[in-house]
Amino acid sequence: MIWLQSMKIYAAKEAGFCFGVKRALEVIDRLHELGHGVQVYGQLIHNRSVLDDLKARGIDCIDSSKELDANKTLIIRTHGIPKEIEKTLKKNKVNYVDATCPLVKKVHKIVEKIASQNKNTQILIIGDKNHPEIVAAKSYSPDALIINSQEEAHRLENKDSISVVAQTTMDADFFEKIISILKGKTGNLHIHNTICKATKVRQEAIKKLAPQVDSVIVVGGKNSANSKKLYNIALQKNKNTFFIEKSSDLHHTDFIEKMSSFRSVGITAGASTPPGEIEKIEKLLRNLNINAGKETNHGRRKRNPGHEYRNQ
Repeated sequence: MIWLQSMKIYAAKEAGFCFGVKRALEVIDRLHELGHGVQVYGQLIHNRSVLDDLKARGIDCIDSSKELDANKTLIIRTHGIPKEIEKTLKKNKVNYVDATCPLVKKVHKIVEKIASQNKNTQILIIGDKNHPEIVAAKSYSPDALIINSQEEAHRLENKDSISVVAQTTMDADFFEKIISILKGKTGNLHIHNTICKATKVRQEAIKKLAPQVDSVIVVGGKNSANSKKLYNIALQKNKNTFFIEKSSDLHHTDFIEKMSSFRSVGITAGASTPPGEIEKIEKLLRNLNINAGKETNHGRRKRNPGHEYRNQ
């Protein structure tokens, strides 16, 4: 096997933990350092390595109120929980800290406000009906409809009024396509673009980076909505796109063989990916460069993604 001495590594500046994830982990770290027992309602975030780390520290994720430990502080996951469950926690005077991302909470509040103030509008939630964020959002308006494809948008009946919110991790281009369809379904469309800034920035960055490198590595949980969106966006721009959960996934001969023909690689990561995982991947690729043999003769032209990315 021959490795390219001149392989360039570019890591998107906006990658890894977003504000909401950092906030939640800081709350847990602070409580843990003070000696408090901690539980998390649902998976705090969709990242295997983070969840494994929490478990190693004695911090368990529970799936129902039946698993509550009265001696521990309960942390509400970043995706939020249904309104009814939170009501029950308050009624039972459970000691909990709401670590729902403020931007996710904003979606819940918008849905609740529309449902209470405008009974004549059809609320549409664009997103994955099985994702905990969307499950929680719908609980604030049981009559809301959830759609997640252009086909579903086309099948909707015409309405006098439609109010729209989006899953915070949604592909911005996909959201605009759905909105375009909905404009033909009503003359009174109320658009609430609730896609978070961190998601938009990461998506725009990978759109620019992916076509300018030979290969792209997307790091994130396989059940992470925003990571999957990054992967799909990158794949559309670069067929040599790989989706991994953590740095140890790179320690495979077949992957190394694939990488051996690339002279440049771009790295991005989902909002729930620890910065340490990105650093480990950069280090691994740098070490491969250091230990490289002679350069191959593929004759790929040199590319320079520019100052928006960290050139390793």
